Amino acid sequence: MSDEVSSGTDRGTSGNGSELDRRILSFIQKEIQDKTAVLTRATRRDEVSIDSIDVVNVVFAIEEEFDVEVNLSSDMRFDTVGDLLDALIAFIPADKRQPR
Repeated sequence: MSDEVSSGTDRGTSGNGSELDRRILSFIQKEIQDKTAVLTRATRRDEVSIDSIDVVNVVFAIEEEFDVEVNLSSDMRFDTVGDLLDALIAFIPADKRQPR
C-alpha cells in the first residue's frame, strides 16, 4: 500500500508530517494486541482494538519522546488511527517534531 502513512495532510515543518506520523504509529503499533496489523490513517480503531489503556500508553510514550504534556479530553472520540494521530500531533510543538 503506497498510502500507508503519507495520506495525511502536511503538518508543517518542511513536509515531515509523514515522518512524524510514522514515529507515532510505531508507538501505537507497540501497544495494540495484533502486532501484525498494518496501521494507516484510515484504519478504524475498532478494527485493531485500540482501547483506552493503549491510548494512555501511547500518550506516555509521546510525552517522554517529545518532552510535552498531552491532555486528551475524556470525551474525545477516535474513530480512525488518523483521528488519534491528529489529536496527538496537536500537542507537539513544531520545533519538537523533527527527529532527534
